[in-house]
Amino acid sequence: MENGEFRLSINAKTIILILLLLNVGYAYKKIKQYHHIKETGYIRERTVEEQIRKRVMKSFGSVEEMDQLVADFAKQKEDAERLAAVIREQDKQIHKAYKELEDTKSKHEKEKAYLHNKIRDMATGFSKRKERHEQTSKANAELKDSKSKHETENIRLQKKLRNLEELLPERKNQ
Repeated sequence: MENGEFRLSINAKTIILILLLLNVGYAYKKIKQYHHIKETGYIRERTVEEQIRKRVMKSFGSVEEMDQLVADFAKQKEDAERLAAVIREQDKQIHKAYKELEDTKSKHEKEKAYLHNKIRDMATGFSKRKERHEQTSKANAELKDSKSKHETENIRLQKKLRNLEELLPERKNQ
């Protein structure tokens, strides 16, 4: 240790060199792995447009065709969004119509129940009137029968009365 120099032994230098080479090798491996992941389409590293551009370039080799396809895809996306908006609006309208249909259906069910009750009440009233009519008819028949008996009895009594009246003047004359 002359002149205040710090010397390392050969073994220490060898270990430091090996560790340095291992670190460089590990860093190279990780950088290569990163580029490999990036090339295979690692989603976080590329946008969708870059992926489509790269695939089209591999397929067609023409930038104009690729730009046209990208424009077509963008237009199709806008059309799909408009179609989705129209479908959502139609869904709202269908939902509203379905709700109105359900409301109308419930109103018709209530009206149907009301009319059935009214029909039942009317049928009950008709059956009561029919019973009264039958009772009235029976009473009328009995009344006619009684009237005819009364008339025949009245006629018989009048005949007897005449006979008695005829007998009375004869008895007075005697």
